[in-house]
Amino acid sequence: MVPFLVQAGPITVGTHDAFSILAVLVGLGIYYRELRKRGWLDATIVTISAAVVVGGALGARLITAWEHPQYYSQAIAAGASLSWLIEHSGKSILGAIAGGYLAGVLAKRSLGYTRSTGDYYVVALAVATAVGRIGCFLSELPLGTPTDLPWGIAVNPATAATFARCPSCTVPMHPSMLYEIAFNLAAVVVILRWRRLVPVQGELLKLYLLAAFTFRFLVEFVRGNQIEAWGLTGPQIVLIPLSALLVLHFARQIRREAYHVPVAPRPAMGVQIPRAAPLIGEPG
Repeated sequence: MVPFLVQAGPITVGTHDAFSILAVLVGLGIYYRELRKRGWLDATIVTISAAVVVGGALGARLITAWEHPQYYSQAIAAGASLSWLIEHSGKSILGAIAGGYLAGVLAKRSLGYTRSTGDYYVVALAVATAVGRIGCFLSELPLGTPTDLPWGIAVNPATAATFARCPSCTVPMHPSMLYEIAFNLAAVVVILRWRRLVPVQGELLKLYLLAAFTFRFLVEFVRGNQIEAWGLTGPQIVLIPLSALLVLHFARQIRREAYHVPVAPRPAMGVQIPRAAPLIGEPG
């Protein structure tokens, strides 16, 4: 485990925080490159993406608050400020995605920006998630539930003892973060190869989110997070309404025949379609 990348005197750089920042920078770099290729990169979209980053940061911190009501009630009773509560709360990639998405929608509406750019952010989001999960893998325990699969990973007792909750950390565990990294890298390949097949602008991002939410729901069964209710972990409970909203969206789109691509009209009788000029080296 590598909880800190740098420890030099008063300067301490946490591995998780460093990779989180790197993920944001890499994601924005990919997103801006996509927009620049189309001539869409301007001050307005930079402002909107800044709102997405802030919304993602707040969402990542706040979405886990409901899991620890006693901790927050005690902190509030002790006079803790809102900024302290945000800084000392948990962090969740699901909250970051939800908060960033909501912030982006609100920012676009407030600025009157009507162009759909979500499809050009989807690759950035998948890559950024993979980068961020590297930090999780290097700094967080437990990695997952116990496993007898050959790629299970165990840590020494001294490392496990530094975490308040680390059940079964001294036996091989599912490297659940690596599963998510593999999923997102595979998603990048699929998106780049077949994204042109999605006929409606803005739907590619939603398709990725539904796939990512479904995968994360399944990974939670080997993630090692604490069970909160109904045999489900906190992330699984959050994923149910988020996924349901996406399913309802796609059902509504299908009902409206939004994905129906009209068949090209056949040429009228007697109209001859001109033959394309032969390529160099092709017989005429």
